[in-house]
Amino acid sequence: MKKPNLSFILLLSFILVFISCDDDSIFTPKVSISNGTTIVSKMKPGGLEMALGVRLWLIKNLTINDTIDSRDFKTMRDEMPNLQVLDLSNAVIASYNGYEGTGFKSVYRYAANSIPEFAFYNPETSEGKKSLKTIILPNTLRSVKDFAFNNTGISGELIIPASVTDTIGKSAFSYCENLTGVSIPGTKLIGESAFQGCNNLSGNLVLPESVETIKAWAFAYCENIETVNLPSTLSELGQSAFNGCGGLFTVNSANSNFTNQDGVLFNADKSTLIQFPKSKTGHYIVPNSVMSIGVWSFANCTGLTSISVPSSLSVIEDYAFFGCSGLSGNFPVPSGIWMIGQYVFEGCADISGFEVAPDNTSFSYSNGVLSDIGQSILKRCIVSKTGNYIIDPGIMFIDNAAFSDCTKLNSVELHENVLDIGKRAFYNCSGLTSIKVKSATPLDLTNSLSAFEAVDKEKCTLYVPLGTKTLYSDALGWKDFKNIVEN
Repeated sequence: MKKPNLSFILLLSFILVFISCDDDSIFTPKVSISNGTTIVSKMKPGGLEMALGVRLWLIKNLTINDTIDSRDFKTMRDEMPNLQVLDLSNAVIASYNGYEGTGFKSVYRYAANSIPEFAFYNPETSEGKKSLKTIILPNTLRSVKDFAFNNTGISGELIIPASVTDTIGKSAFSYCENLTGVSIPGTKLIGESAFQGCNNLSGNLVLPESVETIKAWAFAYCENIETVNLPSTLSELGQSAFNGCGGLFTVNSANSNFTNQDGVLFNADKSTLIQFPKSKTGHYIVPNSVMSIGVWSFANCTGLTSISVPSSLSVIEDYAFFGCSGLSGNFPVPSGIWMIGQYVFEGCADISGFEVAPDNTSFSYSNGVLSDIGQSILKRCIVSKTGNYIIDPGIMFIDNAAFSDCTKLNSVELHENVLDIGKRAFYNCSGLTSIKVKSATPLDLTNSLSAFEAVDKEKCTLYVPLGTKTLYSDALGWKDFKNIVEN
């Protein structure tokens, strides 16, 4: 009998193994080390963990020269604790649909040519990758998705490639406190809180002639930026996009939606003051054209000491002067103003009073308290008020934070006409020893459980009408007082 040909058997065995095995078992990635940098190439998407194996824990500098997807970002985020420098300049990011990516158990559709959602921010632990100091992004990149680098350690100058013409996502680089500069050459949309809290960003922030939309809080609290240059293309600016930002504003003269004056940002006809830079100090005179002071517009501008407003001013929106601890003296309320929003003066401890114009028919100021007489709302008590206060019978609503931080107030009396007490209404009124209510039915505090937050409920006695102690002892927000006495 003729013996089988050995070469034929070996060839047949090789073919059988080849067709029965996955490509990864035949073609392994190429991994090399040069000058302390680990270089990976010839890798299939999702194969980084297999390529590096036990070396994952040791690598500080990594260069990837092939195609990767969200699974590989998860590997870099969660399994490479010492990763400091990541060079993706020659990498290509593929799409991936599944639950093994950076979104954990959620099934995501991760887009191609995008840094994926949660790339270096773990949504389960709420921690960013602090070890990561340097990132070089691919030149094929189109967008940076939500929370990609949130709260990471990336530092120095961030260069975003010109290829990123789509979106910088929500919180994409928020609270990257070691970033000192950023170059944004071609993006259309900068997402909500994209760079919020990057408090070491400095120098000039120049936004390119591609930017059409800047969402809310995008650059909030970037207090070391010196100037902000807005392009002619900008058409949408979200609430508080530059709240607490130090930069003086310059708007391209061709922009038909926004303008600037003396470094302050306005809408096109200067009827709304949008943002006052935190770096400006001293007294400020609001232009005569202004009818509305916008949401958060002066918030946390601690160097502002006083302000003059035109008689035409009609609206001060929510949080407008929140945290302006340098404001002192009497705050002007001109004749034309008819609306003052929520939390407008919280944190303004040195305002000594409100100067309401005699012909103003909406507001009154008496005994240290500003009230909206048209809507029967007690708006704000000055922080320095002392002693006892009996709320006027004409008041039906106590506004949010109306008495917050009035630490020298000893007692307050609420008559039966009061229908609602707002959130944080008596927050941190630590000097209160007595609260007297006259309503036989406890007010519903379900939506304002913080009304008496930081009031000493062991020291402060709650006085209630005869026969109502049990009701107050069972009511949300009231039952926390240890001493409830019928009176």
